[in-house]
Amino acid sequence: MGVTSSQLCSLLTKFTALNGLNTYYFDPKTNAFRGSWKLKIYCVIHHALCVLALAHMSYSNPSNMRVSVTVLTIGGTIACCVKSCWEKAQGIRKLARGLVKMEQKYFAGRPSGLLLKLRYYMKITFGSISLLRIHLIQPIYMRRLLPSQFYLNVGAYWLLYNMLLAAVLGFYFLLWEMCRIQKLINDQMTLILARSGQRNRLAKMQHCLRLYSKLLLLCDQFNGQLGHVAIWVLACKSLFQITYGYEIYQMVAAPKSIDLSTSMRVFVIFSYILDAMNLFVGTDISELFSTFRADSRRILRETSRFDRLLSMFALKLALHPQRVVLLNVFTFDRKLTLTLLAKSTLYTICWLQSDYNKLKA
Repeated sequence: MGVTSSQLCSLLTKFTALNGLNTYYFDPKTNAFRGSWKLKIYCVIHHALCVLALAHMSYSNPSNMRVSVTVLTIGGTIACCVKSCWEKAQGIRKLARGLVKMEQKYFAGRPSGLLLKLRYYMKITFGSISLLRIHLIQPIYMRRLLPSQFYLNVGAYWLLYNMLLAAVLGFYFLLWEMCRIQKLINDQMTLILARSGQRNRLAKMQHCLRLYSKLLLLCDQFNGQLGHVAIWVLACKSLFQITYGYEIYQMVAAPKSIDLSTSMRVFVIFSYILDAMNLFVGTDISELFSTFRADSRRILRETSRFDRLLSMFALKLALHPQRVVLLNVFTFDRKLTLTLLAKSTLYTICWLQSDYNKLKA
């Protein structure tokens, strides 16, 4: 089981292409990424529709601050996705191709371990629930906020949110695959160092270090290519936490001031919890990445053989970030999750204070 197994990799790239993130897909028959002029035309149309959807939601509700901020954050995410889709360097395609090549050539069929499997299935489950929530229940919730031109607003929101969700899934599974490869290399190095009587032990260790060097280059590409998208996605997640949190506090402090049925109140609470758990799962895989990187340093420290070879690689490893770093500024970890949740709660309380007189009346 692995995210770069042929069928799943093909499904994921087709899902992201369907939502306008890339003009290529993975072909399991040829084990290669294939571009298509039809996909390019489709992405041009999709991006044009996204711009029209953002413009419609912005200009049809100019006095609604909540809608305006939502358009701003989702619009920033869409702009970064469009830029990465059409850039000449095709950095994300090269990153995905490098991970797929390493997986299929060196690690195909090897078990990922319980921790990675658990996070893999958790993200698949939460992503599926989010997709069903947006398409089945969100339109009922939106009718209260955007009563005019309802169907057009729902279609625009579906179009934009699907692109946001595809970007989140692409980010998560690329990071998951890097964690998987890092863990398998660690296991292989531990096995080599634990058996003193192996033939060609030095050659095997050199092979592991060459693989790790390739992975470090891919990690640098990941931090550079997906930083802007990740920052805007985090802004969207924070906004969702603030808006849903505001309505939850309103239900508790002034229940008569909010016009929501019991089922919609349950939906708001469920959405708040689901978005928080999605954010936690995303940063949790980053924490696992840091744990595997720390394991690599420990393996290199604990061995007393191949001192010169391992010392040189340990120095190289020390020069790379030990965590997932976005834009060389933000560390994507559990601390960031807690900070975002705390700041979102603070802004929600400030929003409630500014609306106190209106809610009291």
